[in-house]
Amino acid sequence: MTHDFFEIAGIDPGVKEINDLHYVLREDKDTAFSISAEVAQWFRQTLIAFKGQKLPLLKNCRFALADGSEFIEIDAKGNVKPITTVRPDWYPDPGEFLREQWLKNKEMHDQSIVEFLRNFLEMFPDVKDRRLHGNFLLNLELDKLPSAMPAYNAKQTVGRVGNRNKLSTQPKVADLNSFEMFQTFYQNLEGAVSANRFPTMQLLTGFDNIAKAPTPLKGSVRTWFKAITGELPPNNKKVQAGHADVFCAPIQTSLQQIKDYGLEKFYAELSQAIQQAGDLDLNKFEYKLPN
Repeated sequence: MTHDFFEIAGIDPGVKEINDLHYVLREDKDTAFSISAEVAQWFRQTLIAFKGQKLPLLKNCRFALADGSEFIEIDAKGNVKPITTVRPDWYPDPGEFLREQWLKNKEMHDQSIVEFLRNFLEMFPDVKDRRLHGNFLLNLELDKLPSAMPAYNAKQTVGRVGNRNKLSTQPKVADLNSFEMFQTFYQNLEGAVSANRFPTMQLLTGFDNIAKAPTPLKGSVRTWFKAITGELPPNNKKVQAGHADVFCAPIQTSLQQIKDYGLEKFYAELSQAIQQAGDLDLNKFEYKLPN
């Protein structure tokens, strides 16, 4: 029994969230799914956090990342094999994967032509997404054709759309639903405040270029930080003002209380509170360590 996961850019993933991944891992049969950038990043972070350790949760899993440029296998005992860039036999052509397993995962493999086309158009209202998936499914090799309607394309301009609907842009509560990722965040936070360094988003996420950090990770880190400290991670203005020791002192106390309470127990209860908060604005979210 093996579980194969493929990170294929632009493809609507069968495994979009960590919860989806956990569901697949419970399957007692061979599976093959495309995964989102969020799940791929979670796997990369897990490899970093547990470098040299076994990953029993991911035993018998095989990952192809970055459009088939990196391949990682975990054996039946949870041992992580060395990363390779050599394409293994188990990695299919992306088009072949979409025409076979991807359609089965989407429950579209046995539909009539009319039903398939209707569902396909509904699934991809954006013409770029529709073209990408159609290219893979039908092997059209559209990327090798000259650009259609060049005169029309030349006239297209990109402008700022803005918040026309006046929707709230406040960050919402978020949770990756992964204790491993929370543990990594906790260790990053603990390391920063122990050294009297401002726990910036760069330090908390592990990304020097915060723009490259996955949005779900950034949202979860902000939420976890807010739950522990009662405020958001320090911005550049606060960092430039200095006095990191004053900022870090109460956080050190909170982290010790969490450690005494039990890190995994704390996260399980925090995760439940985040789920109950639903679509709440992050600035309204409060969480206190249970007595």
